[in-house]
Amino acid sequence: MNVGAIINIMKTRYGDKGIFVGDYINKNAGEKLREAGVQYMDTAGNAYIDQKPIYIHIAGKKKKIEYYLEEQTGRAFNPTGLKVTYLFLIDPGLVNAPYREIAKKAKVALGNIGWIMRDLINGGYIQEAVNGKTRKIREYDRLLEQWTERYPIALKPKLKLGEFTAENPGWWREINNVAIGAYWGGELAAAEYTGYLTPRDGTVYIAKKNIIELATNGRLRKRKAGEREGYKVEVYEKFWIEDFGENKVGLANPIIVYADLVETGDTRNIETAERLREKFTNRYNW
Repeated sequence: MNVGAIINIMKTRYGDKGIFVGDYINKNAGEKLREAGVQYMDTAGNAYIDQKPIYIHIAGKKKKIEYYLEEQTGRAFNPTGLKVTYLFLIDPGLVNAPYREIAKKAKVALGNIGWIMRDLINGGYIQEAVNGKTRKIREYDRLLEQWTERYPIALKPKLKLGEFTAENPGWWREINNVAIGAYWGGELAAAEYTGYLTPRDGTVYIAKKNIIELATNGRLRKRKAGEREGYKVEVYEKFWIEDFGENKVGLANPIIVYADLVETGDTRNIETAERLREKFTNRYNW
């Protein structure tokens, strides 16, 4: 469950009146939802409802169903599909490009493109002309929301190269990230894009071969399990091709940064994510 994505959707679509209903919401997820002011209930009996004069808060109920079928999201939102869908989000016109060109830009095997495209058409995200010769994105917002929800679950964990700690809160300012092919994501990039957020935790996208140089230049050390001291820096392998889709040199694309922020579930990060979305509304179909 991507709690941050749920908070973001509920806040932007329904404000304080919506109620999220799920199969099972564990105690930690429920607490994050409650702290963000998102009302919820699940089939196990957990609930948080705050509609004066009614107030209900039940937490800690165990999942009643031990075995269940996981939601099927199709090939469009598996790790390979997310790389392709990302391209369509930053350049909607690519849905009409030859499959070979799409595969090359996404760095995936050509045979995947047809299946991914068919999933997107069947899911109503892409509309195809009757003659089958032209396509267009039909529901951009829904596609963005689905990508934002699935990216931290299906693709991002596979890209993780390590977790580090920095003693200096401004560690990233001492690094020429462009010189080592590193791209700031998450809070670091959001601060540059919006000028609204003071970053604490760091998210970095970089080629695997350059991770030692990043750690050396930033004076980063491996983070121990459960460690809370210092500033957390999560490092991921860059999955997009060079110089395609970045808005600013050395920063991950706003869509990736948006997903990074939403994933945290932090109220201030989600607020910043919406500011970022508003800022780039005209560039994409947001």
